Amino acid sequence: MAIKHGVSLLLVSLAIFFQGSRVSARDTVFTLKNLCSYTIWPGTLAGNNGAVLGGGGFSLASGASNQLSAPPGWSGRFWGRTGCNFDASGNGVCTTGDCGGKLMCTGSGVPPVTLAEFTIGSGTQDFYDVSLVDGYNVGLGIQPSGGTGDCKYAGCVSDLNASCPPELQVTSAGSTVACKSACAAFNKPEYCCTGDYSTPATCPPTDYSKVFKQACPDAYSYAYDDETRSRVSARSTVFTVKNLCSYTIWPGTLTGNNGAVLGGGGFSLAPGASNQFPAPAGWSGRFWARTGCKFDELGNGTCTTGDCGGKLNCSGNGGAPPVTLAEFTIGSNSNHFMDFYDVSLVDGFNVGMGIQPSGGSGDCKYAGCVADLNPNCPPELEVTSAGSTVACKSACAAFNTPEYCCTGDHSTPATCPPTDYSKLFKQACPDAYSYAYDDETSTFTCSEADYTITFCPTGK
Repeated sequence: MAIKHGVSLLLVSLAIFFQGSRVSARDTVFTLKNLCSYTIWPGTLAGNNGAVLGGGGFSLASGASNQLSAPPGWSGRFWGRTGCNFDASGNGVCTTGDCGGKLMCTGSGVPPVTLAEFTIGSGTQDFYDVSLVDGYNVGLGIQPSGGTGDCKYAGCVSDLNASCPPELQVTSAGSTVACKSACAAFNKPEYCCTGDYSTPATCPPTDYSKVFKQACPDAYSYAYDDETRSRVSARSTVFTVKNLCSYTIWPGTLTGNNGAVLGGGGFSLAPGASNQFPAPAGWSGRFWARTGCKFDELGNGTCTTGDCGGKLNCSGNGGAPPVTLAEFTIGSNSNHFMDFYDVSLVDGFNVGMGIQPSGGSGDCKYAGCVADLNPNCPPELEVTSAGSTVACKSACAAFNTPEYCCTGDHSTPATCPPTDYSKLFKQACPDAYSYAYDDETSTFTCSEADYTITFCPTGK
């Protein structure tokens, strides 16, 4: 859905309006209106290290509204928090949508939560949707104004809490306050669109997503609800990042061509949660998981594996090896929109990882490492913490000799064949790139696809 001017978000519950009034010719104005009969606490999160709108969160009384301006190129999300109690310092807790116990959010809202998602164009189209992929807590609508193009309403007017199936209900004080997604409730591939169900063809709508879609036809109801969702653009790529690990991870992102910084460079992702990011044609970069992280309110801290300079937002720093990498070069008009992608163990392994293309044409195969290499890591490659193996080094990192690093006299494919260590990686993860010259079975291509990146995948 394309717009060029302002937006309104209605909490209907909550409403967000793209409004025609502008701070400047290049800014977009969001008007947030609370039509609920109770106070809500909207949360905001920038997705590209951009401007923090509304300080990250604020209180909005019943019937009140607030305006926030966003510069060109801004992307991010809004959601409504309910049942909040904050002290004078902005510390507290919310019944739904809580973001770390702070009035001013520095991370995402805890599911289940209804999301309004935006990517504002730089003199071009804007893209937006209301998503129930992370569940539902409050009705939410988006109404553009003053723009040109498709500019349709997006949202969920219905109160899904009143009709939420019992097995999806989140209750408080005897009332249903939110409705989980089926993925969050059951964590099964057929509901999460993972493993053998990781394509649109194998993951059709379920009875649960149909309940969401029937009640809210103008909202995104599950991972492959593509026909009525807002696309980023005909030549943009959507990355969906999913955490199927049993623990929180902190994905890091790094652009390889001075391009768009996806996800602000890094973010927290709870077990079962997912996040989406658009990337323009020609984008290249990498994703990885950080584990065992602790960050303060300013995003400073450290991670046991994959650390990127002690920051939540990696800010152009790669993950410290050993780390499993998902690497992409998204096509453009110059190469007929052919994408190249791989999962790489060249820098070692810390977390299982998979890439599943969808909606593209060409070879479009799964790439990844489903196996957990840490329990079988040779002792000389192990990285341990608190008595457990948390990562597995590459042989190059462990020994730093030419035969393992493919340098010096071993700098060609003919003089740097696989070693016992890279063969161990390849045997466990045949769809991953195991060492510097492992090219034939490890780099994949697809045209004009979207990609789901799964951490701790349970299968292809």
